Amino acid sequence: MNPLTQAVILSVSTLRMVPHILLYLVYRSKIAPDLEKYSADGSGVSAFIKVCTRQRVFRNLLYYRLGEYISVFIKWLLPPEPSLHIWCPCIGPGAHFEHNYATYLNAESIGSNFYCLQLVTLGNDSQQRRPVIGDNVRIFTGATVFGGITIGNNVTIGAGCVVHRSVPDGCTVVGNPAFIVRRNGQRVNEQL
Repeated sequence: MNPLTQAVILSVSTLRMVPHILLYLVYRSKIAPDLEKYSADGSGVSAFIKVCTRQRVFRNLLYYRLGEYISVFIKWLLPPEPSLHIWCPCIGPGAHFEHNYATYLNAESIGSNFYCLQLVTLGNDSQQRRPVIGDNVRIFTGATVFGGITIGNNVTIGAGCVVHRSVPDGCTVVGNPAFIVRRNGQRVNEQL
């Protein structure tokens, strides 16, 4: 995009972003780790404006971080992605959602540096138990993780994977039902 055109668009967008910018400055410590995952420009105000105007899924995460009672007053200025649903009491810093339409994140907790693509479902089982997701977990397109299970740290869950058993640290799982194909960097073929 032409730099002049980009500057004009950002200037106009800034007017409707004034409340967002003020809240960003107040809650910067909560929002900056996520913003750094979305922006190559760091976590300054100009990076915040660019990402917030271009990335609907970032807005979902922003409103989650601000909380329901604060974000309700500003959501109408910059609407979030309507099909990304976050029902999780705790998501660690440095989360990055990409192309997240039709995604449901219903977990007990999600650790830091969580990466998630579209069409992912984290949900409860028939006893209403929800998964616990560790740190540095990456979940790819169309994966389903459900039940009272634990996903360890440094885990990758492949596209289309169905996970209903706990996954140990340092593993890559694929398939339906999921099985381990890599553990601590070594190729394996293990059932969960």
